[in-house]
Amino acid sequence: MRHFLHASVVIIFIWLFTACQVPTGPPRTGTPVPTEPARTTLVASPPPTEALIQGTVSIWHSWDESRLPVLLRAIADFQKTYPDVQFDVFYVPPLDLQASYVAASIEGRAPDILIAPGDWGPELYDQGWIADLSSLASASLLNNLNPAAVGAGRYQGALIGLPLSIEGVVLYHNQRLIPISPPTLDDLVSLAKQATSGDVVGAYLDRSFFFSGAHLEGIGGHLMDEDGLPAFNDQYGLDWIDLLRSFEFAGPTEFFGDQDVEYFKENRAGFIIESTKLKDSLREAIGSANLVIDPWPIIEAGALSGYVQAENIYLNPSLMEEDKRISWMLVESLLSPQMQSELAEIGLIPAATPESFATNQIVVTDDLIEQAMQALSGGTTYPVVPEMSVYPPSMDTALGSIFHDGIAPEQALQSAEEAINAAIASQHSATPVSP
Repeated sequence: MRHFLHASVVIIFIWLFTACQVPTGPPRTGTPVPTEPARTTLVASPPPTEALIQGTVSIWHSWDESRLPVLLRAIADFQKTYPDVQFDVFYVPPLDLQASYVAASIEGRAPDILIAPGDWGPELYDQGWIADLSSLASASLLNNLNPAAVGAGRYQGALIGLPLSIEGVVLYHNQRLIPISPPTLDDLVSLAKQATSGDVVGAYLDRSFFFSGAHLEGIGGHLMDEDGLPAFNDQYGLDWIDLLRSFEFAGPTEFFGDQDVEYFKENRAGFIIESTKLKDSLREAIGSANLVIDPWPIIEAGALSGYVQAENIYLNPSLMEEDKRISWMLVESLLSPQMQSELAEIGLIPAATPESFATNQIVVTDDLIEQAMQALSGGTTYPVVPEMSVYPPSMDTALGSIFHDGIAPEQALQSAEEAINAAIASQHSATPVSP
């Protein structure tokens, strides 16, 4: 591991030892019980030159031993420039991280930086536990990051988090069965029909909401408006249903099942729509030479699309000005294409855009990750607003009623809109009003 001093090896050993020992204590009434995190303290040996910046930055995360070395390398590189900045790096188990962070915030001992899922942002921001980064993030920094992932960090006019790594829904392609990538949906259908023979199907496309909802945005429609209320019950929504129906021309379709994935792993399906979380298992099943992530095919009204989700970096809103400045400097370094390329080396999909990698002459050695970056650059923000929690069940009910029960799309979309509006009204009435 380049940029690693001998001390870093000791640090990793300490982390691996302490991460497995989580002391517990008696609960405090009315306060979430945090799991005491494991600590890794990094202290640089300053060179004889005068340090211009000094301080201590604390970071909480749930990265395992496969990811942590990237963060430690980033810190070691940072300390080469700012040797008087020290770091306290805490590991908290994933299931305990959110409750521990909230408890620490209540007690005034929250870390300077939190690395956590993007869908935690709105709740933490509403509670006042994370900062608005709008005044810190420059246009050039934001332009170097996946637009859909950045969009998920925008909430109530604020920028509440920035994406460190991303994942999402993509189109997988088995080149052993179909050598050519389809530029258009018509091409995909044509290639799939040609490849269908015996127990092999050219395509097995998923039409459940999580895997198909972003296509609505891809053709110009919207799932919700700025207030989180339904916006899909219009002509775009009907066109979206027609688009999903056209998947039947390419082959069988999936809805809340895994048969599409099983077919693909058995070299019996040419195209499937799935999460990037499966990229390694699919590659193991059919081989690196056969697996490709294609750009989303275009259609007359736009293009197919997939939802994009992120792991975010958050800042403590209570930081003093100097501590905020130092913490932000580290954040900027973590989001640089150079450091983002380190994430690709351990199998994560960088949040930086492919264009920023090309500008900095950085090459991703894993072709599948490079293809995922390209595909997700044309992706759609997965909404993380509180209202989003009521959408998936109603949308899947509507889609199921159309495709399986023969309900008219107009009726199904109307029923979904009414159900979502009622759920949102109930959600809002149950939310305590701040004094």
